[in-house]
Amino acid sequence: MKKKNLLSIGELSKITGVHIKSLRYYDSLGILTPAYIDPDSGYRYYSFYQKAEIDAIQFCVDIGISLKDFPNYTNEAAPWICYKELVDHGASLLEDKIEIMQQRLSKLKAMRAEIKRSENSYRNERPERYQLPQRHCWLVPYEGVLDCEDSDEHLKGLILKIHNSGLRLGNSYGLLLLKENEAWTQYLFVDVAGDTNDMADRPEILHIPTGQYLCKKVDHSNIGGVWDWCLSCVAEADVDLVIETELFVGNYAFSKPVLEQRCLLKQTNKS
Repeated sequence: MKKKNLLSIGELSKITGVHIKSLRYYDSLGILTPAYIDPDSGYRYYSFYQKAEIDAIQFCVDIGISLKDFPNYTNEAAPWICYKELVDHGASLLEDKIEIMQQRLSKLKAMRAEIKRSENSYRNERPERYQLPQRHCWLVPYEGVLDCEDSDEHLKGLILKIHNSGLRLGNSYGLLLLKENEAWTQYLFVDVAGDTNDMADRPEILHIPTGQYLCKKVDHSNIGGVWDWCLSCVAEADVDLVIETELFVGNYAFSKPVLEQRCLLKQTNKS
């Protein structure tokens, strides 16, 4: 074979923009075999037509198709590249990635909105009303305060229980007051994330819908003290439940979080 009609690996690298190491790697995978290898020097030489193979390989790299699957779209005996199947598969992968990225972007936007709300609550000494999203809380009875040895022990047990149940942990925890038999009962809670179908038949999980909350930053943990400030704004009968949890401010001090008490207000039907 006449080398003068072929491209050296360096020349092929220049015209394709693909690094020589990558071209050698493709050869090691068996997806870009040189048209000729000089038996004396071991230098690789390629046909110009192999640029189409490199374009297809780079397409796979850009889209995220595994190069180990590349032979599924080629036939060296012919040779040909089945671009239709390759493009269809690439489009399907990208659509899945776009959906995942949109979900992640939506989550980031929600986090950004909560940081803004939390920082407003942190600066404001007065109670404010906010619309907050739904949450799913795994409850255990608990009478103490947060950020103490007793609460840490209960919290550890609750976290392990959620994990062992096969459910995913959320990012928040805190105290919760729930009215039962005309009396307010206190619980420790940890948020549970994921599909609500996976939480079915779990009496420990309280599903709290999206709703309007009356919120106020507090200096220390004492969920029973919520009535000291909220009754000047709403009647106790208008409160569905009370949550005491962390404020998700921009500079989050995980070792000493800022706390907020939130009263979920009963929905009123307007005719």
